[in-house]
Amino acid sequence: MIQNTRLKKNQQLRLTDGSTITVTDKLGEGGQGIVYKVRIDSTGAEKALKWYFLTKLKEPRKFYNHLQSNIDNGAPSNSFIWAEELTEYIDGEPFGYIMDIYPRGYEEFTKYLMARARFSSVKAMVDAALNIVVAFKDLHNKGYNYQDLNDENFSINPQNGKVLICDNDNVMGHGESSGVLGKARYMAPEVVRGEKTPDKLTDRFSLAVILFMLLVGDHPLEGQKTNVSALTNKNDRKFFGFEPVFMFDATDHSNAPILGLHQNAIAMWNCFPSYIQKAFQRSFSQESLLQCKNRLLEQEWFHLLVRLKSSIVKSPYSGSEMFLECDRAIACPDTKKSVKPVGYLRFDKRTNTEIDVPIFAGVTLYEYHMNSNSEDFVTESAGIEEKSGKFGLRNKSNHKWSISTPSGKNASKQNGEATALGNGFQIDFGNGNIATVVSN
Repeated sequence: MIQNTRLKKNQQLRLTDGSTITVTDKLGEGGQGIVYKVRIDSTGAEKALKWYFLTKLKEPRKFYNHLQSNIDNGAPSNSFIWAEELTEYIDGEPFGYIMDIYPRGYEEFTKYLMARARFSSVKAMVDAALNIVVAFKDLHNKGYNYQDLNDENFSINPQNGKVLICDNDNVMGHGESSGVLGKARYMAPEVVRGEKTPDKLTDRFSLAVILFMLLVGDHPLEGQKTNVSALTNKNDRKFFGFEPVFMFDATDHSNAPILGLHQNAIAMWNCFPSYIQKAFQRSFSQESLLQCKNRLLEQEWFHLLVRLKSSIVKSPYSGSEMFLECDRAIACPDTKKSVKPVGYLRFDKRTNTEIDVPIFAGVTLYEYHMNSNSEDFVTESAGIEEKSGKFGLRNKSNHKWSISTPSGKNASKQNGEATALGNGFQIDFGNGNIATVVSN
């Protein structure tokens, strides 16, 4: 029997499948317990062991059974560092579970917020947002809700935006409660107000907070109103529960960002296309904050973010990456000079979501754009090119395109071939996706 909460190097433990593990090192410590590096004795494989402080668990046996249920049901996707096997349960003794160790190349999300880690590109940052959204879509589709979504849950690869999600102990089935309400500043206002416990709807609020902080770099509800000497519990309840206001609310400017304090938000907000701004204004509208209505579903965020990814270009003035709007100018972030595409590809609406793509040299389309049933936002399937002021779209996919012009001419393009992008041209990518060229 294990007499002490803390484990010692070379201490051996038995798992529920009958195998044994040996403690080799300590990786970290938190409020609930300690994470150790362990070796599976039969294979030599290295894993992480989360070992709980028994005094921090209100109902140890119930929590142990909850962890076992999550193990039996399996991870929602590979993005989750999920519990794999529990140590044997002995009444009155501490326990833990093994999981994968983070691979090299990942940085904690909090480091990005403190500018101690940076993405290699704007595309990698948007991919990180997409990967987070996809992970939580998978989580909710599998019947779970997270309940404690905050900035400490993520590690992100700065080179490619791949995401790993940890601290999944409190993930519960829909309708169940872990007793954990969440972390201050990330909890939905209705949870702060004590009106309900965490569920899918509150997860979606927390998800919007994470996306705003990832893309814009500040907290969406912190502005002039929250600039007080100390954020006490009373102030937390006021600003994040009973009187929350979005810093870029379309009509209420009482909580606008402060120059010198919210530099990221001030610098970044106008760099984003209007559809991203409107998505955040909807997510943090008074209707959403106080009535818990009209929050974006993961699938809505997904379409918006793929559209954002296909708006990334290099500024013709500075060479820096920037986002383009389809039909209006956006200022180059470095020179403040206006950049506007010559037109855009207007796609047939898919699930009531516009996925239009600006026509500008360097814009990339993905398998998502070729196939209405695809959610592949990684595989590059087409690219917009420019030569002597004329624009074309090169086929990089395995799809055969059919092109028709307003004058009635027809053509087809295979992999490697390019089509001109004249006003009114229609491109049928196959698989239900058709785009029309619209000139500005």
